[in-house]
Amino acid sequence: MTTRLLTVLVLSLVVFAGCVGGDPAADGGTETTDGGAVPADQSDLSVEAADRLLRDAGSFTATWSYSTTEAGETATITNAYQVDLRANRSIETFSMSGPDAGTEFETFVADGSAYTRYETDDEAFYQVRPQDDTAFQSAVDRGTLSYESVDDARLIGAETFDGVTVDRYEYSDLSTWQQFGAGAFGSGGNVTVTDFTVVILIDESGLARQTAWTLTGETDDGETVSVEWRYEITGVGSTEVPDPDWLDEARQQSDGAT
Repeated sequence: MTTRLLTVLVLSLVVFAGCVGGDPAADGGTETTDGGAVPADQSDLSVEAADRLLRDAGSFTATWSYSTTEAGETATITNAYQVDLRANRSIETFSMSGPDAGTEFETFVADGSAYTRYETDDEAFYQVRPQDDTAFQSAVDRGTLSYESVDDARLIGAETFDGVTVDRYEYSDLSTWQQFGAGAFGSGGNVTVTDFTVVILIDESGLARQTAWTLTGETDDGETVSVEWRYEITGVGSTEVPDPDWLDEARQQSDGAT
């Protein structure tokens, strides 16, 4: 990964994360059944509070990812959460992909303890600490954004996502995005934003199952750069959190240190 690409990734995270969402890459879990765009007013784009709906469901999986592409190289950060409130268990995984991928970790919470496994340079080590709360709030907060910013989204039609029917909304307004400033890409030269698209998939309960956005730009020398932000909720009510296969090793290391 070039230094410039790493800068794009880090600075874009600071500016964009949690702002507003965009167009995902093709997802094998969705199937469009109605391609006709229908104008939607603000009341049509109605998104309910995820924390209430997910607490009622009892369990879910949330996956957040953030990717930057420049000079043919893509760097991606992924944060995934499996949460079972009924059993008071959760596991969070954090990973990076790309030429300069760094430390990865998993945190498993159960029975009043949090067990974290860190891996870097093919070496793993563990940390154990008291913790009662699951990763529920972190998982929900990862997908926080201002849906009011895209209340002019257009209803495209119905799809199937993770086995449930969802309504697909899309929003694309270049002038709206440009007020944030193309310089937020963080590249060494100026970047002209050429496309900004949001996609939101909402189920019948009002839960946003997927929110994603893509931002594309072009540098002064004609190079295309892009950023993609994606947040998905799956396994609602059916997610289980088993013990990770490294749990015994973490306990043994912790016992040996005491």
